[in-house]
Amino acid sequence: MRKPGARAAGRGGVQSVQDRPGGAFTLFPDLMRSTMPRWCLTVLPILAAVGPGAPAATAAAAAAAAVPAPAPVHVLVEDAASPWSDHLGVGLANDLVRAAFEAAGSPATLTVVPYARCKALVLQGAAPSCFSMSAAPELKGTVRFADRPLYSVTAHFYAAKHSRLRSLGDLRPGVRVGIVNAYEYPPEVQELARRGVILESARSEVVNLRKLAAGRLDLALVLTDTLRSSEMVERQAGVAVAADIAHAFVGPSMGSFIGFSTSNPEGERQRLLFNAGYKTIVENGKRNQIEAVWRLRCAKFCPE
Repeated sequence: MRKPGARAAGRGGVQSVQDRPGGAFTLFPDLMRSTMPRWCLTVLPILAAVGPGAPAATAAAAAAAAVPAPAPVHVLVEDAASPWSDHLGVGLANDLVRAAFEAAGSPATLTVVPYARCKALVLQGAAPSCFSMSAAPELKGTVRFADRPLYSVTAHFYAAKHSRLRSLGDLRPGVRVGIVNAYEYPPEVQELARRGVILESARSEVVNLRKLAAGRLDLALVLTDTLRSSEMVERQAGVAVAADIAHAFVGPSMGSFIGFSTSNPEGERQRLLFNAGYKTIVENGKRNQIEAVWRLRCAKFCPE
């Protein structure tokens, strides 16, 4: 005999789905787990624990807590190309990359390294991505670039004060040209080595301008754009055009990208995320806003 007001159990003394705490999930656990999508296995127990009488907002908050946070992406960045990216981990390129991944829902963690290491780790598949990189024969098949460049650069050649070198065609075997270790350059520059021109590597363009002023090079190659002007690099190096060196001629241009390893498991995932996020910040104006901030910051000067 049941007490007055008590509900009868289902047939055979088994509680109905409505009577049983936790509902269907606890009544038929094996059946439910074998037929429902995987995400339900996480969300339904939370909703059952919250209970049917809980406010909708509480249930929604509990369900949201069960969804894992977006996995961060880890990206390598070079350390000696201010104001694009410097040794402190700041720069226009750094901000663009962070903003693109954030727009795609995956925050980016940047690790600052010398460019030669940045490039080598991506080529080996030990790291998923590196910036800024440009197209070169040694990258074919091992690095895949983003759909759009972060920025485009133009090669400027500096010479000794009284040099008569005025074009790439003037360079003869034995001429010493300062380049940056492991940098990619336009095909016209890569061709110089096959003509007997000596391409002498240093860790940065600032170092090469100082070597040129000291008479240890015949030419120094500097990559610039409208933000990182040739005049800014001259000031970073502490050299004076006309007094110490001469601006000889302008060379070809090329795009600078974030590059993704084709052999690292994370490379392609990062590439797709970056492409989607970068498209978003280009279309909503965020990319232009970031560049405008850097133009204002570097209107007078940005240090090395």
